[in-house]
Order: sequence, then structure tokens, then C-alpha cells
Amino acid sequence: MNTDQMRQTFVRFFESQGHLFVPSAPLVSHGDPTVLFTVAGMQPFKAYYANPSLAPARRLVTVQRCIRTNDIEEVGDDTHFTVFEMLGNFAFGDSAAGGYFKKEAISYAYQLVTQGLGIEADRLWPSVWAGEPGIPRDDEATAYWRELGIPDERITPLNRKADGSRENFWGPVGDTGPCGPCSEIYIDVLGKCPEGRAEGECRPDPLHECGRFVEIWNLVFNQFHMEADGSLTPLASTGIDTGAGFERFVAALSGVPSAYETDLFQPIIAAAENALDVTYGDDPEVTRALRVIADHTRAATFLVADGVTPSNEARGYVARRLIRRAVRYGRTLGKRGAFLGQVVNAAIDRYTPHYPHLGDRRQTILSVIGQEEARFGETLSAGLERLNTELARLERDGEKTLAGSAAFTLYDTFGFPFELTVEVAEGRGFTVDAEGFDQALAEQRRRARENTRFKDTTGVELPDTRVEFVGYDTLETDQARVLFIAQAGERVTAAVASEAEVALVLDRTPFYAERGGQVGDQGVIVGQHGRLVVTTTRPGPGESIVHFGTVVDGTLGEGDTVRAEVQSDDRRRTMRHHTTTHLLHAALRRVLGPEVHQSGSLVGPNRLRFDFAHGEPLSPTQRREIEQLVNDVVRQDLPVRTDVLTLDQAMSSGAVALFDEKYGDRVRVLTIGDFSKELCGGTHVGRTGEIGAFVVLGESSVGAGLRRIEALGGDAAERYLAQQVETLDTTARTLGAPREEVPARVTQLLAELNDARKRLEAAERKAAQQGLGSLLEGAAQAGGGFHVVAAQLDVAIAPTMERLREAADWVRDKLGGPAVVVLASVADGRPQLLAAVSPELAKQGLHAGKLLNEVAQEIGGRGGGRPELAQGGGGDPAKLNAGLDRARRAALGMG
Repeated sequence: MNTDQMRQTFVRFFESQGHLFVPSAPLVSHGDPTVLFTVAGMQPFKAYYANPSLAPARRLVTVQRCIRTNDIEEVGDDTHFTVFEMLGNFAFGDSAAGGYFKKEAISYAYQLVTQGLGIEADRLWPSVWAGEPGIPRDDEATAYWRELGIPDERITPLNRKADGSRENFWGPVGDTGPCGPCSEIYIDVLGKCPEGRAEGECRPDPLHECGRFVEIWNLVFNQFHMEADGSLTPLASTGIDTGAGFERFVAALSGVPSAYETDLFQPIIAAAENALDVTYGDDPEVTRALRVIADHTRAATFLVADGVTPSNEARGYVARRLIRRAVRYGRTLGKRGAFLGQVVNAAIDRYTPHYPHLGDRRQTILSVIGQEEARFGETLSAGLERLNTELARLERDGEKTLAGSAAFTLYDTFGFPFELTVEVAEGRGFTVDAEGFDQALAEQRRRARENTRFKDTTGVELPDTRVEFVGYDTLETDQARVLFIAQAGERVTAAVASEAEVALVLDRTPFYAERGGQVGDQGVIVGQHGRLVVTTTRPGPGESIVHFGTVVDGTLGEGDTVRAEVQSDDRRRTMRHHTTTHLLHAALRRVLGPEVHQSGSLVGPNRLRFDFAHGEPLSPTQRREIEQLVNDVVRQDLPVRTDVLTLDQAMSSGAVALFDEKYGDRVRVLTIGDFSKELCGGTHVGRTGEIGAFVVLGESSVGAGLRRIEALGGDAAERYLAQQVETLDTTARTLGAPREEVPARVTQLLAELNDARKRLEAAERKAAQQGLGSLLEGAAQAGGGFHVVAAQLDVAIAPTMERLREAADWVRDKLGGPAVVVLASVADGRPQLLAAVSPELAKQGLHAGKLLNEVAQEIGGRGGGRPELAQGGGGDPAKLNAGLDRARRAALGMG
């Protein structure tokens, strides 16, 4: 049975038991601010345990792609991977509600492993929760395993790992959420203890890991909710969350030590072998390097496909680190040029049948990873230069150990691999302080852990209050009530007076809170006794909406009844721009391909900004086509319809979702004719004709694989176009040409200007050469039979270093033999120096750099270069003649 068949067997078994198959969520975690990535199979379903009615079905099965990088240094051994797939079956609520709990979960797992996958029952060793104060042992699970025929000696109670953390009690994902005891299924892969322990003493236990047992499946019985302080409260509705890491699963079932030996990885490893001209399995170090390259390339491929681009922060840093580690391991195998493209293609080919978006986004993935690979090649060169400088300093100081902090700076700042630092240093007779490096790395990881969570940035402690948003239908509302006022981060129960800057929550509001790229509304909130000017509106905790602004008249207090009025002109302009972004997104996908997807946006009243994943700049033709498509839809005056659906219904309808957007259980789907359908909670026009016009201002790069379009819609576009026409008319009048002839006339003028510039430069060069004749007459004859010229030129003859070089070449050419030429001029009060030595003289030991330094030392300037050519500048212009005399004497002395 190959891995695709195993995957299919798992899914079909649970479908036969009434489970709904749910496709994998992206690696970028949606709707969960406590984690950066999807790290567990149950993560997309967290909300269902607290409220099962939100689930599309009470029983689900999935193959979820996940990523964990806490053990990245261990990748390459038999059991560690960064991106992995998690097989899982889930139930929300008990059997009466359509779900199930411990008995059924254990029974299903037993049936699938023994009957569906053919594993002998006597090889199964389940573990159960052993209990601790406050959380009793799980006797129920033990009893259910006994009913299936597993004897007590093969049921292992556990509660602690070697590091003291809980074992056989799982969760939550993040700081809070569902959790509970679990039962892990181990397979006996050896039949006896390799360390010689007696049968009753060798069990699956984190405190005794001999390699005999391999965990293949974890059955989690969610029956608690963990609060932020670590306390546990029973869930109103229990649930099942199981997870079988597919890579370990297939290795154990295939009878091989690692998933790297299976068809999950072998096609990718084969591509790496071919690209690097090495063989897997012949040498342990080569084998490990190929495993790391395959794993990291596979992981980076999935990350980039899910909208992550390499950067120095958060998700982007993870992608960057994976790509650079893959490149570094390629270097250890002797590869200096690019090679990851071949491996990326193999990863895409292997996994596209299960994740079609990989194939759709192939070009973007290749472009993003290729650019990062090239960038890191430059980084490695810079790091090597820095390392060589540091080693030279140590050599001068008579030291033999490179400090760990220096090695870490190379690693952290330059991305220079520690192993390569050690290799280079040892090759030159130095040692590296590995302990100091490890300490610096541990400190960095500690800081990184502290920064892995997204935080609320309002700075105000606000209640989690449901606020009725009426801004889809109206821009003002009467009879709103003030629920909460905060000032300087503190709740204020008394009325706040004029000039107070506050954050205010109403029970209902037409103000849109900044979200999904759309800026927050501005406007006024007017009460019986005072008036607040709202400068921005942001989302608060839960479903609250926070108005930030300044009290300008009278007072406002909690409980006041107020009228809330949005600044209508700005809102309507923003609505035009927001609808325009949807048209732009759809146009990009039609012109560039379905792999293009939005990566971010900023929608305001004055302009829009749209970021999208694409590996190369738009051509002029593509830009015109996109602009034309959007304007065509605007002129068609298509209806803009909003439907409120469940997330499952929305996705089933073909709506496009954004990777970094947070969606609730019910979502708004914006449909524009048959041109665009996206999930969006923003505000929009009723028909595309209200947009009026659309114009692209520019398109640029904002990172590897990321492009940005800045554009205008509505009256902003109309004003811009009017300004462009006015500019064109002014230019036409200045040129004395009709509008339509302006481009040709400008081209003609530029050609004439360029021709005139060339004639001027030729004249200046001829005049300069005439002025150089006196240098030939003053050339000194050295004893060795060569000429020496050292002189200061007028700035009109040599205003730039390039002119100095031309002058030196002319002098040497006219002298007709070996020569040394040292020239100087003063431009803008700063000396510029050049020394040139004929090749035959350089071979005899004359050095242009040393001659130039004679001048530089005299005038206090700087310079250097090769034996045949050197340049420099700076210092005191008044001392130039003395410096040139010094260089002349030095050159003559060498003869």
C-alpha cells in the first residue's frame, strides 16, 4: 500500500462512519490570534468544541497540513519534519447530538488500524492518562481498550514527559481553548527491547525511549477548556480530536525507519540528488543534507503557496530561514549556483494531486524561492568577507578562538551558517566558542518566543461587547447609547469634558471599524450635552467597535443617548475604492492567472493600494488590459450583491477568501455580476457604475514575489485624469504642437538634446587634449627608460574621475612607451587623484596604489587600487603640488 492509498483508506473509513471530509485549511492560521501558523489538525475547528452548532457537521475527517519549527535543527533525522500532514477525525458533542466520545473514538481507531491497514492487534500498545491532583486518571479509556482485547500489561498509564510537562493530556493550541486527556496508540516495531529490558519493564514511556515503540495516533478527549491562567473548566459539550502525523504513520506502516524512505519524499530527494550530483544513502552526512533540503523545500513551497513571502518578521522569517537552510546544505555538498528550482518543481509535482493550488501557483512559488536563493548567495559572500576580517584581526592579536558572539552575529545578521563558520575557522587554525554561540542563540529564541503572539494594539482595556453595526444600510443613527468610555487607558464613569481624547463604545453604530484593508470611519457623535469628533474607528474585543476621537463641545458620559453620524463624502469615496479592489483582484486573476491572490490592501477615501502575490512586474500590455477590464465592468453598471452565508456555504459557492483575514461562522459574500465573488465584510457601492472611473497610478515590488498596485477610483480618478489632461495641454502649448504629437515631439527633442550633449562632450574632450600638450613637454625621463608625468589639471579639463582616466590614457598613448602618470584636479573644493602605470612597469614592481598614497599622505586624503590603476581623493587642495612632487620623486626613484 503506497502513501496515497493509506491517505485514501483513512478518509474513506471515516466517511463510511458518517464523517464529512473537510479539505485542509491553509498553513497561515485564520481567526486565531494566539498562533502564527496552523500547528495541529484540530486548530481550524477550535470554535466547534465550544459551540458544536457552528460545525458544518458533527463528525469531520481531514488531512490537514501543519507546520512546526521548534525542532528545526533536528530535521534530517528519521522522525523530524517542518511541514507535515495530520490525519484526523473529529466529533462535536455526544452521540445523542450526532457526535461521539471515548468509546467510539477508540473503537474506530482500533478498527482502522487492524482491519483497514492490516496491523496485528498484538502489536498495539495504547497509553492512557495516569491522572494528577485535580484531574483524575482516565479509567474509562482503559476499560474500552480492555473490551477490545488489549491486556492490561499493554495499556500504559502516563502523565509526565522527561521535561516534566504533561504527557497524555493534550492542548490547547495557543493560550486558551479545548483540551483533555488522551490515549496514544503505539506500534511495537521491534518485538523486544533493544536494551535488554524484561518484557514487563519495556513499555511506551517518554522516560524510557529505546526505539521499540513508535506512536502513530493520538486520540484526544476534549472535555475541558483551559483559561489563560491555566485553570480548567468542563466543556458544556465534549468532543473528539484525533491526530495521526502522516509521515510517522506511513513510515511505521511501511516498515521503514523514516518517511524520507517513502514516496512522500523520494521524488523530491531524487530531484535534489540530480541537481547536486550526489547520491542518497551512500554517506550519512550527504543523506542528512538531502533530507533537510527535501524537507525545507517542501515546507517553503507550501508556505509560499499559502501567501507567505520571505522576510525578517514572523511568518516571513520562517520561510526565509527554511529556504536559506536548504541553500546552506546545498553549499555543504559543493553546490555554488542555484539549484532549488528543480527541487521545488518536484515538490509541486508530488503534492499537486492533493493540493491543486500548488500547481496553480507554480510560477509564483518558483519566483519567490528563486529570488530568496539568489539573495542568500550574496549574503553568504558578505558573511565570508566579514568572517575573514574577524579572523585576520584575531591573527594580528595573537588569539586563536573566535568568540561565540561574533559567530552568532554572522549567523543572525548575515545569515552565515554556524557550521560554515566552524569549517572556515578550523581550516585556518582557529577554534570557535560553540558554548557562547549556543548561549546567544538560546537568548534569541527566548526573545522570539515572547514575540510569537499577535497582540491587541489599542492600548485600552475594553469590554467584549456585541455592538450592532448598522453602517451597511445607513450612515447615521439616532438613539444610540454610550456603553463605555476610556481615557488614557482607564475606564471613565463620570462625564468627560471638552478637549478630552477618548475611546468610546456605543450599543449600535454606523461607523465602520478598520478591518480588511478598509480604513475606519470618521464623523461625529452628538449627545444632548456634548459632541465628539471621531478621528478613526477600530475593532475592539469580540464584536465591539471602538470610536476614537476628541470631545469638542460640552460633555459625554456613559449611558448618554447620542446620534452617530459618519462623514458621508469620505465613506462613499472609500466604498468606491473598496469595490474597485474587488474588480482589480478579479482582473488580475483573469490576466495573470488563477494563482494570483491578494496579500494585502489599504482602502481609503483618497486612493487604494493593492498587494498581490506575483513573481514579476506587469508588462505595459498587462497593465493596460487590467485597467481596461475594470473600466469595462464599471461601464456595465453591474449590480453589487451581498449574501450572508455560513463559511462552508460561501466556500462551496466558489467565493475567494483571503489568507490573512479572520472569518466568523457566518460571512458576507460580495458578488459583482459574474466577474467577482469574494468574502468581504467591508462596505461597498450598490452598482459598479457608481465607481465612475478607474486608473492605475503605478505598480512596484514590495518584496520577493509581492507586487503592489496603487490606483484611484471614482471622483479621485476623475480629478487625476483631468490633471493629466491639463498637464498634457500645457506641455503641448510649450512645445507648440497638438496634443497627439506631444510624444513624438518630446522624443525628437530628447534625441536632439542627446546629440547636442555628445557634440559638447567631444568638443570638451578635444579642448582638454589640447590643454594636455604641455604635460608631454614636461614629462621626466627615469633612469629605467620610462616617462613620469605628475601634474594638476584644471577642473574644466578633468571635472570627474572619468575625465582624469581619459587624460591619463591620452598622455600614455602620446608618450609612446612605458610611463607613469599621476594626475589630480579639484572639483567643488575636493581633490580627486588618479595614478596609472603601464603594465610592463607594473610587472617590474611599480605600483599605482603606492604612488597614489604618496600624494594622499601629503594632502591628508585617501586612496588605493591595483598595480596598474589607483584612484582616491579628499584632503587639502593647497598641498596638491607638494604631493604630486612627492609622487614624481618616488616614481623616478624606482627607475
